[in-house]
Amino acid sequence: MRPLAPLSQHPHTPKATFPVGFFLVLGLILLLFLPTIGQSKDWEVYRLGGRDYVSDENVARFYQFQRFAKEDSNRIFKHPSLVMTWRIGSQSIYVNNIKFNLSFPVVSNGDKAMISTVDLAKLVDPVVRPSYIKKPIKFDTVVIDAGHGAHDSGAKGVYGYEKNYALDMALRLEKALQQRGLKTLLTRRTDTFLTLSQRVAIANKQKDAIFISLHFNSSGSRDANGIETYALAPQGTRSTNGGSPWNSMLSGNVRDAENIALATAVHAHVVHELRPVDRGIKRARFNVLRGINKPAILFEGGFVTNKNEGRLIHDPDHRQKMAESIAAAIVKFRTAVAKR
Repeated sequence: MRPLAPLSQHPHTPKATFPVGFFLVLGLILLLFLPTIGQSKDWEVYRLGGRDYVSDENVARFYQFQRFAKEDSNRIFKHPSLVMTWRIGSQSIYVNNIKFNLSFPVVSNGDKAMISTVDLAKLVDPVVRPSYIKKPIKFDTVVIDAGHGAHDSGAKGVYGYEKNYALDMALRLEKALQQRGLKTLLTRRTDTFLTLSQRVAIANKQKDAIFISLHFNSSGSRDANGIETYALAPQGTRSTNGGSPWNSMLSGNVRDAENIALATAVHAHVVHELRPVDRGIKRARFNVLRGINKPAILFEGGFVTNKNEGRLIHDPDHRQKMAESIAAAIVKFRTAVAKR
């Protein structure tokens, strides 16, 4: 279970134009090359409740979706290799059946469904538009952070402690990545304690690297289960788990497009291969992600407090499969972004 970070109380609404990234879905790194499309002047921005929004019709037109349908509260956008769905009132959308958690709910305005410009610019655009990535993302090293350690046991599960599962999977992921030709660096490889700032410092010393922090989840509800993957919440957005929008720019926000792309690649690949409950790709300002100067994500591999999922997590074969799946996703991510 990851440590929480405090949230700012200062709201902020960014403009509708941001640098954007590319599309990664189902871990297959299926790149959707759209035709040349409009620029920011083509956005029709509505001001609702003190926040900027763009309509479903505008999104369909801007991205030149071949089919756009309104079915009651649902909105369906289709290209041959991409299906995106919204639902009015929901704070999540789906892209090729992968769940993405929004910073603000989809709202209605007359017969239109409206998405905030924050979510449009910082989530939809990096996922849907591959052609706007500025330059290749080159890395040959993966910094693997096993959450918790020593006196910080993390979540206490039905069969064991999070710190032990996280370390075991980190070691398995290290081997799987090395077998695929990548270099690795572990923030810890024994049952030792590191502060969050020490973990960040280790990662930031590495050039040409990405960062993944491995955790397992817990809940007061024994029924809670599934995986979730976090990228740093962009400036002007709220964390998925609540709080007010954050006004300040953090070091990790420089990598917003890469962060969401890496999160999508890893999360979608694990969902596709292992078929866990999909709790979605989420946003948060965890301390271990704030100061990172490279693409970074935090991966939650299931709930140790759920009897059935806890039993799975306790199984070395399951942790091996998860490590292999994450490694395969990272390799495909690297291949895709290096060609951009």
